[in-house]
Order: sequence, then C-alpha cells, then structure tokens
Amino acid sequence: MNLQSIIITDLMGVLILGVLVMSSYLVIQRRQLSDRLFTAMCSLTALSCIADMLSFMVDGQEYKGASLSAWFFDSFTYCTNIIVSTMWALYVDLRLYRSRRHMKKTLKWLCLPAVIGLVGIVVNLKWHFVFDIDSDNVYHRMPVSSFYFFVTYFYLISSIFIRRRHRRKYGKTGFVPVWLFLTPIIFCTTAQFLVYGISLAWCSVAIGLVSVHMGLQNELSYLDPLTRLYNRNYLTHVMDILYYSHMSIRGIMLDMDHFKSINDNYGHNEGDAALIEAAKIITSSLTENAIPIRYAGDEFLIIVPSGTESDISSIIESIRKDEKEFNENNRKPYKLLFSLGESYMKAGGDKEQFLKEMDDNMYNNKRARHSAEAAT
Repeated sequence: MNLQSIIITDLMGVLILGVLVMSSYLVIQRRQLSDRLFTAMCSLTALSCIADMLSFMVDGQEYKGASLSAWFFDSFTYCTNIIVSTMWALYVDLRLYRSRRHMKKTLKWLCLPAVIGLVGIVVNLKWHFVFDIDSDNVYHRMPVSSFYFFVTYFYLISSIFIRRRHRRKYGKTGFVPVWLFLTPIIFCTTAQFLVYGISLAWCSVAIGLVSVHMGLQNELSYLDPLTRLYNRNYLTHVMDILYYSHMSIRGIMLDMDHFKSINDNYGHNEGDAALIEAAKIITSSLTENAIPIRYAGDEFLIIVPSGTESDISSIIESIRKDEKEFNENNRKPYKLLFSLGESYMKAGGDKEQFLKEMDDNMYNNKRARHSAEAAT
C-alpha cells in the first residue's frame, strides 16, 4: 500500500467522521453520556486517521524533528486504539443498560488490559518492545505489538458478550448494531495485522461508527423515548414481518389500572416515573423471543413470535410476581397494577382481529378487577 493510497484512505475516514459529527449535531438528539461517548469516539478516530497518515508521511524522512514526530504519531495511534476500543465496549453497555452505575461496574472488569496497554506504550519510549524507530527514522513492529491487536479484539468481543448478557435478561429492547460496527473493523484490522505496511484500521472504525449512527436513527424511529420500549411504528413493522413469514403469534395486552389517578394526584412527572417502572416490570418478565411495546398511553403489548401457552403463562406469572414485589417494597405513594388480556394468531391470521381480541380480553379483565375492588 503506497503513501498516496494511505493518505486517501485516512482522509476519507476523516471526511466520513466530519460529516457524521455534523449530522449528529444538526439532528435534535438527547445529549446524554452515551451521546458524548459517541462523539468522543468519532473525534478520537478522526485524530487517529490524521496521526496515522502523518506517521506514514514522516516514516524514513530525515529532517530536524522527524524522529520525534514519528514517535509521537505512532505512540498516539497505539494509545487511541486502546481508548476507542474500551470506549466502544462501555458505549454498548451504557446504551443497553442506560445506567452509569452499571457502566462503572463493567469498567472495573474491563480496564486491566487497557491500563497494561497504555503503560506499555509509555515504557516503550525507553525499551522499544512494542515498536521501534530506527536511526533512519523507519518504523518497525516489535514482538509485543501483537498484544495491542489482541487488546482491540478483546474489547470488540466484550461488546458482544455485554449485548448477549443484556438480551438474555431483558430480551431485544434496543437498536445497538454491534455486528455492523464490528465486521469492517475485524476484517480490516486482521488484514493490517497479517500484511505489514497497509493501513485500513482507522478508516474501518469510521465506517463502523457510521453504521452505529444509522442504528441510532432507527432507534429514534422505533423506540419510545420515555420507556425505551418499542413503539407503535415498530409494532406495525414487526407484525408485517411475522405475517409474511407465516409465523404464529401470541400476545398480551397490559393496561395500568388507576393510572389517571397517579397523574391527577401526584403530577405528570410522577406519572412518567410510573410508566418507566411499569416498563421495567415488563422487560424483566420477557422470554427470549418476546417483544415489548408501548402501545398507547398506559397500554403495553408483549408480542411472542411462535410462542407457546407456557411462554405466556411464564410472562404473566413473572409480571404478577414483580408487580407484587414493587407494591410491597417501593416507597412510591401509589401501586402499580395491570389488567391483562391474551390472544393468539395462527400463521396467516387476521392481524386486526388479533389485536382486537387482546384488547377485548384486557378490558374484560379490567372490569372484573374493578368489580372485585368495588365489592370489597
């Protein structure tokens, strides 16, 4: 790979990331910690593309300060490689769990390879066991440089395990396109590791970050911003997919009892907090294939493709258990209670009838519960 090709590749990475950062600012988005992490990854990757390009430009050059520049640019790219990889794993954790506390716990078991790697680059300035710049100002990989490729793979693979662990616990509840990010990076870094002299890694990170940005736009379209469950747009989308895939569907509709009184007595902020707590109860009850949806207001759906009666019973049992625990142990001035209705649609069935049957069964359950309350 000649110098001209390297310059074009890295400049393309910078251009992609520049457009991406500007796009994220032009679109109104929540400025949460996850957004700042994403922007930081874009900025560091752009700087690394520039440093990578400059390191190749000064390689073998003999002018005053050339050797110092080479050491600086190469050390910088090694360090940012570790930092961006670590930030990616933390970003996935934060996007999925939406908890700084959980992210800090994850960081505790993730940080050791990063710390070792960063310390190694500092020590390398004296002992040159990671890379070396010879008397002709030419860069050479040293044996320990392989460790830094493996550190990158460690954090990329860690993001997969973080996502799988979240999905086992909560089901599929977010758009975090892990594989779209990882695929170009794994392919290009492996090529760079095996073929000395090519530079593809940082441009591949830029492409991966674009994929993540596209996933975030899907999130804005398909996720409810308050509860972080899927919204009605996604319900339409997934019902069409399941219908044309000739899959049977079981579903549960949930309606929060006495939700209006929470808003009237304690304010809409507390009402929003109650909806968030309700969403947590729903997500914690899900089986592996279940899809949680905020249908409208205080109504929720759980769609279970190819679900069994046992799946539905398990979900309802878990909801009732968590509902009871919340009402017995929380310090809120209200209780969370759900009326539930089930329905089943065979492959190729009527989607509207499926939703109507759920709705009717839910209201029958609500009327029976209210009648029982009035009688006591």
